[in-house]
Amino acid sequence: MNARVIKEPRGFLKFIKFVLAIFAFATTAGYATYSTYRVACSTQNITLKYDFSYPFRLDVATVKRHVCPNATNTTGPDYGAPYGNFAAPSQFYVFVGVMAFLYCIAAVVLYVFFDHIYSENSKVRIGDFVATAIFALLWLIASAAWAQGLTELKIYSNPREFFDVIQDCRCVNNVCSDKYCTLIKEGDFATLNVSIIFGFLNMVVWGTGLWFSFKETPWFKRSDPDTYATQQPSATTPTQQIPGSDIPGSGM
Repeated sequence: MNARVIKEPRGFLKFIKFVLAIFAFATTAGYATYSTYRVACSTQNITLKYDFSYPFRLDVATVKRHVCPNATNTTGPDYGAPYGNFAAPSQFYVFVGVMAFLYCIAAVVLYVFFDHIYSENSKVRIGDFVATAIFALLWLIASAAWAQGLTELKIYSNPREFFDVIQDCRCVNNVCSDKYCTLIKEGDFATLNVSIIFGFLNMVVWGTGLWFSFKETPWFKRSDPDTYATQQPSATTPTQQIPGSDIPGSGM
């Protein structure tokens, strides 16, 4: 058991990655919010709530098309669906976070309890370096994709985007007047904004860890001039022979 590795960069950075990964996927997978809007009927105003949460499949949610009681114009189905399905970027982001979380646990166990395997087997050190590079790239892709997905989620989760689905809003050519349907409250996206920040922080930390993982590989030791110099045999000064010293009786 080598607990000192936790104080080394490779161990300490794994702990930071572990914490950041938890914050990244927890702020996304545990998210839920709602929007509220008002429909003006002939006899009363009706306030409705639209809930949405991870994994943000807006197109499978149902919105009541006929809100006003005793409405005369009730053609078509009773429920409609908004546009947008953002499950792919959000679930990929959470997947990368969970896998990074599990890899950090496995790496720390290897460092602490099986340090002799890590130190003696160069393939294990190379594998750690390759895995670190892959996770740095995955965090970049996942964070960028989820940032774009979140931007579109903010747009299409706004009730104004599906007022045309509600027949009582009396929209004409997708143009809806506030006279009949009014937005009261939009969803709160502060938590998801924080999740994006944690995603790019993960990318930076994993990218930084590449250098320290590379230093453990034989590639670094092979290219280090100081290490190379210590491996070369030291030059020995040839012994000079005194002329005539090999002549018998010269020491007399």
